[in-house]
Amino acid sequence: MDYSALLLQIENQLQTVHKKGQNYMNIEAMPRVELRRVIEGLGAIIPVEKDISQKQQEKQTSFPNHPDQSGMIQYKNTHPKFFPPPADIAENQDKGNKVKQQSLTKAFAQIVIHQESAKKINTLSELFQKYEDCQRCALGKTRKNLVFGRGLSNATVMFLGEGPGADEDAQGEPFVGRAGRLLTKMISALGIERSDVYITNIVKCRPPENRNPTPAEISCCLPIIKQQIKILNPKLIVTLGNIPTKTLIPELPGITKARGKIQQYENWTVLPTFHPSYLLRNRSAMPLAWEDFKKIPELAFNN
Repeated sequence: MDYSALLLQIENQLQTVHKKGQNYMNIEAMPRVELRRVIEGLGAIIPVEKDISQKQQEKQTSFPNHPDQSGMIQYKNTHPKFFPPPADIAENQDKGNKVKQQSLTKAFAQIVIHQESAKKINTLSELFQKYEDCQRCALGKTRKNLVFGRGLSNATVMFLGEGPGADEDAQGEPFVGRAGRLLTKMISALGIERSDVYITNIVKCRPPENRNPTPAEISCCLPIIKQQIKILNPKLIVTLGNIPTKTLIPELPGITKARGKIQQYENWTVLPTFHPSYLLRNRSAMPLAWEDFKKIPELAFNN
């Protein structure tokens, strides 16, 4: 191993920590092979108390009055292949290396844990600040606004749509077009104010021409929606349409068969129903959607 290169790498990392703080030292992002080499290299060049005591013991057991024996001991240390150490000494050396390896591994693990705790997000506003400039997929280049979500920060009901349209992209708020106005009327008909629920979409940027989001685009936004659900912790998630329903619970059938049937996503109750834009195109499905909506007060507000 090239120890000079390793020392230079460690020095650069330490300078980065000193200048920018520990959170900027992204140990977790290092390739596993490179991280292992760093750990092994540190274990080889950083002495521990056991090594120091062992060296002191070697000095005490040397024989300065007998040059031949002293020279032989020195020669053995220089050429271990020709003069291997006794079994008990080799065993102690292996144990010492394992102790150093474990200590260094624990040290790096503590750094990663500290980074994860430092990155923990507890509020929706903090989550928005993290992703407001998101460019994980191509939708970030064509959007006007990232449509994060809107509503009560501790709402008991969360409405989850598919993705923003042209009106939503222009205003930066979900469900403000024709489909949004219909959704607002249906919520109000239950005796609930729109401001008392939380509304968002699976993808946060408008797909061009209002097409369906691709699986790759959904996967880029999935960490956001999962964190939104965890932070909000609603009693009920109402999925509007096929895409949000199957994103949370992929094994479900299509929305025409899944609608109105109570489901479970991790710790949260899910009620699938039709998307309001589908109801605008298919007015005959409105009675079915209303049957689903009438279940919301009991599921979300009754103990």
